[in-house]
Amino acid sequence: MTQDVQKTMQYLQRENIRLKAENTSMKELLTRLQKSVQALSSLQQKLDNIRPESDVYRLINDILNAALLAVDSENGSLLLEDEDSGELVFVEVIGDAREMLMGYRLQKGVGVAGWAVEHRKAKLVEDVRREPTFSPTVDQVTGMQTSSLICVPLYDEDRSLGAIEVVNTRTGRPFNDSDKDLLLLVARLASLAIVAAERTHPT
Repeated sequence: MTQDVQKTMQYLQRENIRLKAENTSMKELLTRLQKSVQALSSLQQKLDNIRPESDVYRLINDILNAALLAVDSENGSLLLEDEDSGELVFVEVIGDAREMLMGYRLQKGVGVAGWAVEHRKAKLVEDVRREPTFSPTVDQVTGMQTSSLICVPLYDEDRSLGAIEVVNTRTGRPFNDSDKDLLLLVARLASLAIVAAERTHPT
């Protein structure tokens, strides 16, 4: 075998390995997206069928699970705004920090969540070390180490409702714009669900 043929064979072997890995990655992405669509469809059906007897807390949990599934994460929170103080309250938490964060309050304007609610804009943070609005407060409380996150605000017309925040992907890759777009869709459904639940469970 000549040296040129050997180099060609080695190149083809490397390309074969690369394409196999790429194909596996695409299959995983497709599976995740299919599951996300199913979760969002189920959420929409539940939204259409909210009744006074509906379990609002279960609905909130379903919303957050749909968000995590959509962006390939295992840690996320749904925060609602305390209209009197402006604080953000962790009303549902999925992941390792659940016990420590349930009911925990963030002061108005603090952190990425505070920024997202104040500006009513989604915030994608690929690397928290380079993000000036990131506050290490929650990490200090929970012992977690946030590397990447997305926070999207929840609102009803002119009224702020809160935010959904997801932290770190399962694979360790940074979140991207596609993840943010998926989370924005979940947030829209979440906002509608919260408002519908308020109307069927007046205080």
